[in-house]
Amino acid sequence: MANLLQEIEAQIEGLKVAPSRQNVGIIREIGDGVAKVEGLSDAMLNEMLDLGQGITGLALNLEETEVGVIVLGDYTKLQEGGEVRTTGKLLQVPVGEGLLGRVVNTLGEPVDGKGPIKSSVAYPVEKVAPGILHRQSVNQPVQTGIMAIDAMIPIGRGQRELIIGDRSTGKTTICIDTIINQAHLNSAAEAAGDKSYRPLYCIYVAIGQKQSGHFDSRGRWRNAVHHYRGLHCIRRGHRSISGAVCRRCDGRMVHGQRHGRVDCL
Repeated sequence: MANLLQEIEAQIEGLKVAPSRQNVGIIREIGDGVAKVEGLSDAMLNEMLDLGQGITGLALNLEETEVGVIVLGDYTKLQEGGEVRTTGKLLQVPVGEGLLGRVVNTLGEPVDGKGPIKSSVAYPVEKVAPGILHRQSVNQPVQTGIMAIDAMIPIGRGQRELIIGDRSTGKTTICIDTIINQAHLNSAAEAAGDKSYRPLYCIYVAIGQKQSGHFDSRGRWRNAVHHYRGLHCIRRGHRSISGAVCRRCDGRMVHGQRHGRVDCL
């Protein structure tokens, strides 16, 4: 018994408790996906905030006495008076090959029921793009699989191409057909053992659209190309976030903005 007491006393004496400082605020007002938080004196612009209940917020409006926060999740689970904590991290999402074939939301969290994303690297959403002189020249074509487009319009990897038109004119159809064509080309190169061919990974970004339509499109693509190994990434963007930044496999940045009804290829 004496030895046991001595061991306990030694452990207590060796215990070191370091005080930790956290910036904690309180939700003053919330509604329609927007919250106003008081007490966050050290919040940064575009910082990810922990709103509790597993919900993340984005600090967008920094005022003298309060912070305007966009709720990236179900705001109905939050109540006035709830605690909000800063994370010290700017808006970032996981990147890597672990996203291949997955469906994620705005924060890169899986919504397809296939478990967590296997990625240890996060990339900031807002980042200054490299200058023109530092970019690699466009020297490899992209085949859409549509003869009229491939014959008249040259499209290269790393090139930004806009598909502009009225509603129900087939803009999204062109993008989907291009994605399916890349699946055929990737599979053909893999079957032929072509080591020089670089697979083209495709990312589908849905902003300001209904979530039910995302899963309907995903089901159609799976039925069309069940062996597709490209990056099938559907991200549900908040209406206040006008763009999505995706990192290509060759290190370039592709920045797609939605203005009216524009699809980016």
